[in-house]
Amino acid sequence: MAQTALRCFTRRNSDGQYYAVCLDLNLADKRETVDAAIAALDESILLYLESVRAHGDQATAIPRPAPRAEWLACYWLLLANAFLGLFGRRMDGFSTYAKQGILTATQELRLAYA
Repeated sequence: MAQTALRCFTRRNSDGQYYAVCLDLNLADKRETVDAAIAALDESILLYLESVRAHGDQATAIPRPAPRAEWLACYWLLLANAFLGLFGRRMDGFSTYAKQGILTATQELRLAYA
């Protein structure tokens, strides 16, 4: 059973929509709610990993890191959120999380929060 940790984050844009990003696979989705954005990103991750597995591209297609600007945006928001935490506040619409991509013995792929 192979496991891959995927680093992801969500943030709310100025237009009020939620943007979910998988930094390790350079996938993103934008939806009206945070739950919808995460669900859509999960579906994109599953489809991408299934496609990679079907074509045998694991060595070249995983990881497929997001551009440096996305990583910097994530770490900047993480730092800002930590600073606000010192004052008992939190950024609205921002969270980080990790997903575990698990390839089971039956060759099915599923995602779980790490």
